Formats: sequence, C-alpha cells, structure tokens
Amino acid sequence: MRNLSAGARLDMAVLKARLAARRPGVPHSLFLGLTARCDLACRHCKYSGRAGTKDMPRALLRRLLAAAARAGVPRVVFFGGEPLLYPGLEEAAAFASRLGLFTELDTNGQTLSPDRARALAAAGLSCTMISLHSANAARHDALSGRGSFARAAAAIGASRAAGLITYISSCVFSASLAGKELAGLLAYARRAGAHGARLLAYSPPAGRDPLPSRLAGRLARLSPEGYARTCALPGGGCAATAGDVLYCGPGGEVRRCPYAGAALGNAGRRGLAAFLRPRPATPAPVFPCQGGRSLLK
Repeated sequence: MRNLSAGARLDMAVLKARLAARRPGVPHSLFLGLTARCDLACRHCKYSGRAGTKDMPRALLRRLLAAAARAGVPRVVFFGGEPLLYPGLEEAAAFASRLGLFTELDTNGQTLSPDRARALAAAGLSCTMISLHSANAARHDALSGRGSFARAAAAIGASRAAGLITYISSCVFSASLAGKELAGLLAYARRAGAHGARLLAYSPPAGRDPLPSRLAGRLARLSPEGYARTCALPGGGCAATAGDVLYCGPGGEVRRCPYAGAALGNAGRRGLAAFLRPRPATPAPVFPCQGGRSLLK
C-alpha cells in the first residue's frame, strides 16, 4: 500500500481488526445508495444519465450510519448513481469517520478533482473505487462516453495523491475473459498505482449466466495474491448470498446487494437492525443480480 496517508493506514489497520471481530449476521460492508442521479450514460448501467431523482435524506443517512456503527458493521460504501453528486458528501464522510466506520467511495471519478479528493480525505474518507472498464480508452469510452477514460484515469491519480486507498472497479463482460483484455486491465491498474481491483461480472436483465463463477476462476489464475477480487465465492454463491454485504437505497429500500432485483424491505421504516440476521450456512444457488430484475441492464 504505497503513497497512503497516515490516516488511511490507520483506517486500514482498524478495518482489519473489526473484520476479524465481526459477529454472525453482520455484513462486512453496507452500501449506501446516496442518489440515483448520475453524470454518465453507461450502456450497461440502469442509473446512468438519470437526473432529478430523489437523494437519500440526510436524516436517514445519519440514522443508517449510526445503526451500522452500533451493529458492528466495519465498512460503509457511499454508492450511487454517482455519489459525488450528493450534497453533503464530505459531511457524511466526516460523520461516518467519527463513528469509527471505514468509509469508501464507489465513483465514476468524472468530477474527482485533486481538490475534491483532498477535501474528502480531510473529511475522513478512507478509500475510493473508481470505475474503469478497459485499459483501452476507446473501449471504455464506448461504454461510458467520450472522454470518460481520461477523467477516470486522472481521478486515480488525484485519489492516490490525496493519500487515499485507491482501487479500480470494472464491469466485466463475457468477451473480456477471452484473450488478453482482462490481463491488460490489471496490468494498467498496477501501472497507474491502484492498490487493487474489484471486478464485477455483467448481469443480464433476466436469466442465469455462469460468468460470475468463470470470472472468479480466471482471477484465481491471474491474481493468486488477491490484487484483483470479485464478489463470486470459490465454493459457490457470492458475498450477498453469504450475508457479507447489504445495500440500502436513497429511499431506504434494502437489497442483498446494489445489483439485486428484489427488495427485502425498508430500513427507513423498520430500522437497519431488522435486516442484520445470520444467513443460511449454505449460500443460495442463484446470484441476487440474476434472480429477477437486475439493476444492470
């Protein structure tokens, strides 16, 4: 972990300790969908290009953060849409940090300037996940719009310069598993100084697809040291079916993960604790992103 601030190093050490002490039924990550608005129009994503939709009320956000801290959830991920569009993001990061939560930003990076990255780091943000779908600028821009690759690449540099733990986040398609596309993406991430990569298998609107398991197998060969990870588990299922992640959207709706089609209920009405229960020992065979309407087109 090179070029990290002292605060980020301390945050990582505390996160590791809290992960080890996590109780059964408590996810390692709570994804908070701060807004459904986005400033890109990615071909594969439901949220892209949305405007004028409701943001998460600040009072609800503070209740969810406080409930997560009480329950022992180690990490919260500020999610979207595009969370950089959420008013008061720095305030939310500061509040979460005071509660002892490890704070992560899942962003397309289009407006993550050096000044914004420094402000978020000063507020208490620990980590960024910046969307980059190919090492080839033309391929990435074909998915996310002209110039988006260059802005995402600049955001990686801004995040690292601010002392933040910096990962790339990429949507992987079946064609990416063939040839050198995936290996090239990981090589680019390393050259750019990213501290790791999170790769998510594209989920079709309906029906099952073996891509998550195939991706997990390919990463085991390409990245045996764990530099690149995915949500699919080697023994079957995924982080969501194992109960390791939970998602809460702008209106309080709870899903097993950000890409799950079915809602479990509403944390604004029932409270977050109602959804923090031990999962079955054997993960469900169907990925939540494939068990109904997916959040990815």
